[in-house]
Order: sequence, then C-alpha cells, then structure tokens
Amino acid sequence: MELTYQFPLFVVAWFLQMGLHEGGHAYAAYYLGDDTSYLMGKRSVHPFDHVEWNDMGSIFMSVLLPTATAAMGMVPMGMASVPVNPMRLKNRSRDMAMIAFAGPLGNMVLMILCLLLHKATGFLPYTNMVENPDAGVGVGSIVWLIDELCRCVYLTSALYAVFNLIPIPPLDGSSVLRHFLPRSGQSLVDSIRPYGFTILMVLFWVGDAGKYLYARLALLLAFW
Repeated sequence: MELTYQFPLFVVAWFLQMGLHEGGHAYAAYYLGDDTSYLMGKRSVHPFDHVEWNDMGSIFMSVLLPTATAAMGMVPMGMASVPVNPMRLKNRSRDMAMIAFAGPLGNMVLMILCLLLHKATGFLPYTNMVENPDAGVGVGSIVWLIDELCRCVYLTSALYAVFNLIPIPPLDGSSVLRHFLPRSGQSLVDSIRPYGFTILMVLFWVGDAGKYLYARLALLLAFW
C-alpha cells in the first residue's frame, strides 16, 4: 500500500468535519436545555473532545478506522457520538430532530466555507505540484495544497452529511423524520432502532444502497 499526499489531507478532513458535526449536536442540545454534553466537555468543535480516550471502541471508530481507510485511498470512514438526555428537553420530539439535524448542518457549513475558499483560489497564483513536481515551494504551491485540503474536507463533509441524513436509526435522519411522522410511524422507527446497524450493513454491503448514496453525493460534487 503506497501512501499519497492525499492521505494526511483526508485525515485532517475527517477530524475537521467530525468536530463540526459532533459540535453541532452538542451546541444544539445545550441551547435546547440539555447540558449533558457540556458537563462532559463536549460542547466544542475540537474533534479530540469527542473521542473517549479511555474507551478503545471510541478510539477505534473515531481515530483508527478513519486513519486506516484514508491510508487505503478511501474517503475516511468512522463514527463518533454526543450524549443527549431527552428528558431534559422541553419538546422532546421536535428538539431531538433539531439536535440531530445540527450535525449534518455543521457539515454543510464546512462545505460552504471550503467551496468559497476553492473559488477564491481562482484569483491567486496556483501551481499543481502533482503536474509540476519540480516547481518548488512557493505561493502557488501553497495555494494548491490549501485548495486540495478544501477539496478533501468538502468531499468528506458531503459524504457524511448525506449519509447521516438517511432516515434509518441510529443515523440523524431517523430523528428528523420521526418528528414529522404520526404516532404509528414514530413507533415503527422506535421498533427498528435496535436493528439499525444491521439494516444499514445489509443495505450497503449486500444491497445497492451505496450507488444511491454516491448519486446524491455526485450532485453536491458538481458544485466544486
């Protein structure tokens, strides 16, 4: 396995988007009355605040797995979470939906910032170091490297915004959808929650759900 210059860029991209995504959940929960994440030091956009360093499961999912998948030339894959106590929310269904949506919203904000920076590079010196490896370090090569980092962050954030909005527990989209369903529909979402990971594995590893996910992702990449 040969590492490329994109490996460290995708690792940085993973942690940046993770911080904004999980931080979005934590800030929304605090604003809506639940200070659980705040008391645990997780009301933050710093990605390391969302890793449970005394839990190997959290370290694997939030640090090791994303790093390993980035090393394999893939968009980093992993997971982190923010604790929320629904009992502290005034309007449980609505507030859980808002807290859930705040994560992908953080990804979208990061995507917009990266897109604006990318467009700004069109007005600056630009030297592609892959096409011109002998060009040397200069303003143009630094602008190119920043642009490449923005591309990796945009791609990673887009993937996780789209993926997390899938309405299957425990993904954020399920909490958003649940709020708008009648009671019978909410009961259905609650009933499949224990089997959510299994359903996702079947859909993406056995079925063709990945094709539909990347089709939605392609629409977002068209803006780049």
